[in-house]
Amino acid sequence: GWDGKPIPYWLYKLHGLNISYVCEICGNFTYKGPKAFQRHFAEWRHAHGMRCLGIPNTAHFANVTQIEDALALWEKLKVQKQEERWQPEQEEEYEDSLGNVVNRKTYEDLKRQGLL
Repeated sequence: GWDGKPIPYWLYKLHGLNISYVCEICGNFTYKGPKAFQRHFAEWRHAHGMRCLGIPNTAHFANVTQIEDALALWEKLKVQKQEERWQPEQEEEYEDSLGNVVNRKTYEDLKRQGLL
């Protein structure tokens, strides 16, 4: 325990210290118990491992311990973020003299035809 004395076996099992969790991102470091395992995601060893992989240590990656899973999730998040990003050629809107709001392509077509 915290005072250096051994804890009873029932308490050892109650706190889940008999369960080992291995994190590949942390260099296959083993954590004893769910509390220590959950806490390690915010600690330096896990953050350094994520930084070495080129991945930000955000909440998206909570409970991800395998390098392959983390890289796959990072790729998925990058693609998703790319799709959500503002695309001016498709989403930019223009207003004509009558107050009609149209997208850029339609505006350019109408302008080219001399209808504006």
